Amino acid sequence: MTKSYVLYGMPVSMFTGKARAHLRKRRVPFVERLISHPRFVGEVAPSIGRLIIPVLETPDGEIIQDTADILRHVEWTFPGEVSIYPTTPRHAVVARIFELFGDEGMIRTAMHYRWNYPDQNIGFLRTAFAAGIAPGADAADAEAIAGGAMTKMQGYLPALGVSPETIPAIEAGYEALLDAMNRHFQRSPYLLGGAPCVGDFGLIAGFHAHLARDPYPAEQMKTRAYFVWRWVERMIAADADMPEFPDLAEVYAADDQLAPTLMPVLEAAGRIYGAELAAQVAGLDAWLVDHPDIQAGEALQSSDRARRPRGTVAFDLMGTPMTTALRAFSVFKLQAVTDAFDTLAPSEQATVRATLEPTGLAPWLSLKARRRIARVDNREVWGDPVA
Repeated sequence: MTKSYVLYGMPVSMFTGKARAHLRKRRVPFVERLISHPRFVGEVAPSIGRLIIPVLETPDGEIIQDTADILRHVEWTFPGEVSIYPTTPRHAVVARIFELFGDEGMIRTAMHYRWNYPDQNIGFLRTAFAAGIAPGADAADAEAIAGGAMTKMQGYLPALGVSPETIPAIEAGYEALLDAMNRHFQRSPYLLGGAPCVGDFGLIAGFHAHLARDPYPAEQMKTRAYFVWRWVERMIAADADMPEFPDLAEVYAADDQLAPTLMPVLEAAGRIYGAELAAQVAGLDAWLVDHPDIQAGEALQSSDRARRPRGTVAFDLMGTPMTTALRAFSVFKLQAVTDAFDTLAPSEQATVRATLEPTGLAPWLSLKARRRIARVDNREVWGDPVA
């Protein structure tokens, strides 16, 4: 039994940063523990069945893994004056789009900038990984301590589609996104106005741990996109941290409005992730056709590896051919977008669709796999076929 909330993670971890930012904004009393903590190693990780972070342990001992579940629990338990889940039509859907994009669409970019600039990053990363795995260890032992974890993380690059041939497109997409975000955050403290939404927390995952902390991308952000850097600082602060906007109330923009500067950000997100997202849905559907006996409630990470969704998907990233691993989890995360859209009245749907058409994101509103995916006991399981 714990006396306060405990967040298990690491400072270098992409998704630990997302959970930590929300805990701070909601002023939740919590302590952060590393993955080397005896309780995590001996009890928490075994209870989940895999070594994965972040994990939140509640004061009554409940274990919550996956940032979407962590954020929902915290939001219900420590509600703020403005929920991170907007209820007006455009805000609700756009917030979910940015959460999806931050959670899944930015992984490749974040990993590329972390691991493909070794001259600038490697010393920092070696020390940071060693400190996260074995705090207090002698600096001379850092390479040996961090080596295995770093090699494992670098090994994900091919599955994410990162190669010498695709790096120019990855960087061009990110630079366009960075420029668009910089123009927006010069005029707005958060995506939707004076309060952070779930989309801000989705984006902060990659933008903090990788792009604003690792030396090369951090310097790039500071010199090319100062106002994005300020948004990162704002997101990891416990208060609103927006002295540049002294007359702005800590609420979303009135009347469900989206700032004109937000539209290029949405467009840039679509160029980076739209083709891959469609390919992931098509790839999962093809896998399901070949596995017609999959039952509702069956775990996606089955003990029978032949029943786990696996394979590759191919698409063009802004004109550059790319192949990545099939990621059923991306399709699961997409459901939050389509669910938010499906709850709207027909007239509201028409408004949202018309708003997103110019950005290229309207297809996301009806992009669904042939089977639902659910989360049960910190695991993804198959749901029912989509009608």
